Amino acid sequence: MDIVFEKIIQQHIENELQVNRMIVTLFVEVNNIKVKNNLLIKELLISKTDAQYLEIANFISSFSFEDLIKAFEIAIPAKDKQTNGAIYTPKSIKEFIISGSLKEVKKPLEEVLGADISCGCGAFLYSLANEINKKTKQSFQKIIETQLYGLDVNDSSIFRAKILLTLLALSKGEDKKAFQFNLFTANALEFNWQTISTVQDNQGFDLIVGNPPYVRAKNLDLASKSLLKNWQVTKSGNPDLYIPFFEIGYENLNEQGVLGYITVNSFYRSVNARSLRTYFQTHKIRLKIIDFGHEQVFSNKLTYTCICFLSKVSSKNIYFAKRTLTTLFALKEKNFTKIPYHTLDDHRGWLLNNSKAIHNIQKIEKCGKPLGKSYVIKNGIATLSNNTYIFRPSEENKSYYFFKKNGESYKVEKGICRDIIKPNILKYEHEIPKIKEKIIYPYTDGIAPLSLIKEDKFKRKFPFAYQYLSRFKEQLAKRDKGNGDYAAWYAFGRTQALMDKGLKLLFPYMSKHPFFVFTDQKDLLLYCGYAIFSESQEELLVLKKLLESDVFDYYMQNTSKPYAAGYYSYAKNYVKNFGVCELNPAERKYLLKENEKEKINKFFEKKYDLNLV
Repeated sequence: MDIVFEKIIQQHIENELQVNRMIVTLFVEVNNIKVKNNLLIKELLISKTDAQYLEIANFISSFSFEDLIKAFEIAIPAKDKQTNGAIYTPKSIKEFIISGSLKEVKKPLEEVLGADISCGCGAFLYSLANEINKKTKQSFQKIIETQLYGLDVNDSSIFRAKILLTLLALSKGEDKKAFQFNLFTANALEFNWQTISTVQDNQGFDLIVGNPPYVRAKNLDLASKSLLKNWQVTKSGNPDLYIPFFEIGYENLNEQGVLGYITVNSFYRSVNARSLRTYFQTHKIRLKIIDFGHEQVFSNKLTYTCICFLSKVSSKNIYFAKRTLTTLFALKEKNFTKIPYHTLDDHRGWLLNNSKAIHNIQKIEKCGKPLGKSYVIKNGIATLSNNTYIFRPSEENKSYYFFKKNGESYKVEKGICRDIIKPNILKYEHEIPKIKEKIIYPYTDGIAPLSLIKEDKFKRKFPFAYQYLSRFKEQLAKRDKGNGDYAAWYAFGRTQALMDKGLKLLFPYMSKHPFFVFTDQKDLLLYCGYAIFSESQEELLVLKKLLESDVFDYYMQNTSKPYAAGYYSYAKNYVKNFGVCELNPAERKYLLKENEKEKINKFFEKKYDLNLV
């Protein structure tokens, strides 16, 4: 779609009618669609004498249905996208889900009742209508009026879905005065499909497809948060909005029905999807998952996705495969790994992979003792305003550090500062002096229990630090959206990790490969990262060799949450179950002396009885 037209849509985005008229008029003009009878589209067409027409005329030569769908998605105001989770689904994904779902449907295609219960602007319904028409040669009028059902919380989206389906029929010469749609505006969390006689007579839908809204729990409106409680799959953690759409979809299928979704893949392991995993297993749902790993299917959206097919056919197994967009259509049944439900841990999270990887991961986790039980693993501090508290001195003298911030020069007393480091940007020990920073630390250093320095003492003993922080008092008050309950305005946002001292291995929140950096500076604080603590330097140096080996790297790449560009999460939840093998004194001595990476890797592969090739 022409970038100029995108900008025009953005300029008029608050005027819904005007945007709709521009989009529809351009589509009809470019595709030379004749509209004589249809009232919906005729009312939206802009006259060539209208000033609005001049904005869109003569600058675009092609405008496909996919462009039309994208235009409708672009036309959704940002506030609605955040609360409703609307996002454009690539054409190939829609077609794959629809064709894959229909293969499983047992009844004649002419009789199939299909739905998208979070239909947005109707993209999946458009693709489904095309597929039914192509296979059955039925009119689009019959398909639209008797086979397609849609639901969305946004009335504007439902109206655009009607426009999309009408234009589809018109493009094939079906210029009816009006079409009767089965499209409804309502919240899927409370809508009762059984009140619709055709759905009730069919005992539910034969097919449900779509892209459930991905709205984080923190962005849900109060009404939706309240309605979430009505569903079995939302009983753990703070559930995101996509989670109940599995249960809603499943409950509204008939006994032979099939569901096909593209959604985020975090439900395998996330805390807030524990109840969903239990729901799948309890109902013995036949679930097929195609995982895209760290490939981002949705442009400009940092989500990691999978395609799910499920049905009410009882199954003791999950079927799992990894794919990329380019290899998706080459997927065969033989490419799926069959994973028995009874081998999966609903509480901890599902280990989904190919058979070899699952076998290797099980070996690793059963070896020795879990990392999380062998060592103390802690997060860094959380000031909730790092740019305020943390600085890099430009110079110093006996009593003060000097630094600049926002073009202003400051000095603060050394006595209120501590060393701090950011493991997220640290890879090697020799980098520590260069990367290390200072933090203003308004606490009673080294005195337990930890207490905040009283304000009068702070002001008297460290006047320059107090004066500096006072400059940012208003900014500090905005932490936690202004609802923070702090001991004082200058206190850190959280009290975690403030007393953590000792020898440690520093490691990042995420990384492509493992880097564990040893430091013997016991009072070094950390932020944006983690640390493993031990009283023994030798213990940590041996552990470092293990955690930087191919064995640990393999474990993380096959069990952790993927991010863009090949990064993986190193959060405590993902590292804690790694099995730390037992080592005798001779093996420890060997590892402390050996620095050749290849030899260390071979040692641990043998120790864990693995073949990682």
